[in-house]
Amino acid sequence: MRIRASLAVAAGLLMAVETASACSTCHRNPCVAVAPQPAYQCVTEMVPYTVYKKQWRTEYETVSKTVMTRVPVTNYVERQRVVCKTVCDTVDVPRQRVVCKPIHETDYVTQNFTVCKPVQTTQQVTQYCMQPSTQLVTVPVTQKKCLFHHKPACGECKTVVQTTFTPVPVVKDVVVTQMVQETQTRQVPVTRTRYVQEVVNEVQKVTQRRQVQEVVTERVPVVTWTCEPRTVTKQVPHKVCEQVAVTCYKPVKRVVPVTYAAPVEYAAPQAVAPSIQAAPTSQIAPSKQI
Repeated sequence: MRIRASLAVAAGLLMAVETASACSTCHRNPCVAVAPQPAYQCVTEMVPYTVYKKQWRTEYETVSKTVMTRVPVTNYVERQRVVCKTVCDTVDVPRQRVVCKPIHETDYVTQNFTVCKPVQTTQQVTQYCMQPSTQLVTVPVTQKKCLFHHKPACGECKTVVQTTFTPVPVVKDVVVTQMVQETQTRQVPVTRTRYVQEVVNEVQKVTQRRQVQEVVTERVPVVTWTCEPRTVTKQVPHKVCEQVAVTCYKPVKRVVPVTYAAPVEYAAPQAVAPSIQAAPTSQIAPSKQI
């Protein structure tokens, strides 16, 4: 069907091209001078047909059967046996041992040592002090000198106060500190250590082990097997054959008549580029459908 439709579309396009390009002599389409087109064309159609094929499918069938199953049965049997058990006993054992005990003795010894003590003494020291004294002195005022003797000429005199310093001895008491050594006595402790042997009595704990027999009762498991019926259900698969219809397609060639479109007349020829127009689908001859 697809091949048939494609051929119909191609024929319509060809007719549209031919219709658009009219003859320049008779101004008709198709041209009168053109040879007639064939009236039939060959079309290939896909014809469906049905084929039956075998197909296998799997079905499951429920099957129940009774089987014998071994089941364990456990019974406990009491049994006595003698075991050896270790018992630990603690015993006090007296013992003596010699230890050295330190004894500390302290004695005081006289020791002499020197101590420096400050001693203050008073001494008289003579010092000289400058004591001021004031007196009146007459001095000449003019400073002119004689041209012949080069000495100050006698002129006016003036009385001036003159201060002089005279050393005067002064006795003062001065305190002098001196360090004087002095011997003193003190008691110094001296410690002496001596060791004395001494016997000490002790009690030592000693652990003794002994084996004791003991009767122990045990439960021993005994397993026996019995057969019991049990129903088992299984799904057993088996194949089933069936016929399935399958649709196939085969190509068939047919000859169908061709219908062309009517010629189109133009009012006046114009120098216009030809345009391609698609033919309407209603003008194409319908093919026979199956």
